Amino acid sequence: MERGWERRWVWVVALVAVAAGVLRLLPLLRPGGAFAYPVDYDEGVYFSAASLFFRGHWPYRDFVFVHPPGSIWLWGPAALYGSWTSVDSGFALARWMATVCGALSVLLAGRVAMRVWGPVAGIVAALVYATYPEAVLVERGPFLEPLLNLACLAAANAWLAEPRAGREEPKWLLAGVFFGLAISVKVLGGIWLVAALLARTPWPDWRAHLGLVLTVAGTLALLVGPFALQAPSEFFSQVFLFHAMRPADGDLSQLGRLHELFHERRMVGMGLSLLGLILVAVRAFRTAEPTRPGERLLAVAYILTITAFLSTPSYWSQYNTYLAASESILAGMGAAALYQWVESWLPSLASFVAVLLAVAVVLPTVEYLRGGLRLKAPEQVAMGRYIREAVPRSKQLFAFEPHLGLAAGRLPPVIPGAPLVVDPYAVMVREGLMSGAAFTQTQEVFRTEASQKTLRELLAKCDFVVVGWRGEMQLSDESKQWLHAHFVRRYPAVGEVGPDLWEQVSH
Repeated sequence: MERGWERRWVWVVALVAVAAGVLRLLPLLRPGGAFAYPVDYDEGVYFSAASLFFRGHWPYRDFVFVHPPGSIWLWGPAALYGSWTSVDSGFALARWMATVCGALSVLLAGRVAMRVWGPVAGIVAALVYATYPEAVLVERGPFLEPLLNLACLAAANAWLAEPRAGREEPKWLLAGVFFGLAISVKVLGGIWLVAALLARTPWPDWRAHLGLVLTVAGTLALLVGPFALQAPSEFFSQVFLFHAMRPADGDLSQLGRLHELFHERRMVGMGLSLLGLILVAVRAFRTAEPTRPGERLLAVAYILTITAFLSTPSYWSQYNTYLAASESILAGMGAAALYQWVESWLPSLASFVAVLLAVAVVLPTVEYLRGGLRLKAPEQVAMGRYIREAVPRSKQLFAFEPHLGLAAGRLPPVIPGAPLVVDPYAVMVREGLMSGAAFTQTQEVFRTEASQKTLRELLAKCDFVVVGWRGEMQLSDESKQWLHAHFVRRYPAVGEVGPDLWEQVSH
């Protein structure tokens, strides 16, 4: 049974979660709707993949998709809504769903911290996650991380819940389902499963751990199995080999990655999280006051996540959203420790210190959050409007940035006899790697003829193509010459900047 103070303070955490949801939602309410706010390449890929699947096209078998299929299921409601109404309306719903995921993650992060260290920890953890700059930006669209964090935090809440009367084992069945969901979204979701298994040591009841692992396996079999059975070798190649073999991309230097992982925009929250990590480490060597399962789980998850980001071939700062889940709760632990220290020495100042900590974790992020709120993307709205007006629905249109097609209500084209391409970046990198050549950076792949073959084959069958900066980056000089020989630029007007639309005139 929950303690009385816990029932009262959880409502404060819930209010922080509501405020976090509003913060994420505000830019999507401007004139122009979901497309008036910048859309990332990955958002277009994940939503397009889900939409095409619910129209009968299987990832791995029919098109390249280099992640497990969990996001396809979980963004499915928005994809289905888009099939009943319009593709752009479905994408707008997906962006709204992402804001809800963010608000729920704030609530769950605060709930875990409160369970481990009390109300100060819960409120500070919720505030750190609510204002975590990368999480705020990412939890405005159908990325992987909103789903990944929500599943991991829900699993941790179940695994760390107080056992029912007369029983010692945690809620392994519920936790296993959520851990399975997390891994089905992204392989790195397994970090929290490993942390959970290491958290409850010595194991009081091996059956709970066995039950957890079997439930995770069963969940993965249900969610992933149908896709893997459709094309077993392609599934393994795309989900695992692609990431094992891909060359470096994004922030390539270790120092650059460390700076992003420990950036000054999260100065106070990060400092408190490191304090929490130190306290867990100290307690691990004190037999008189051993660490609690929740402390071990969060410390292991935090360390493993940072290790993964420093060792993977590709890294972008938006990946830090996954770090927000463990970092925010450790920050709550650090804040609670400071509060308890002040309370033991100067009880009259304890409440003031608690309020000060709550304000302090938010202040360094304010300017970054304001910058995110001001972001606009009029070129997306303009491109969508132009395609609707100038490109007949009967014409085949392909966009190197999938969201620019979505803005006009267009999914990647399904053309008989032509490859179905949802993620041109992954397709081109994968085919370049399959040539057997060695590469140190992704840009080298795009200069090979092998990487251009599938895209050239598709473009030859298309009536229109939106090139944009990504197309300019990924097309080789030879492919650009071919494009200019067969297509004519229709938009924007000469002298204007923005994503460009080309029409094929060689048909």
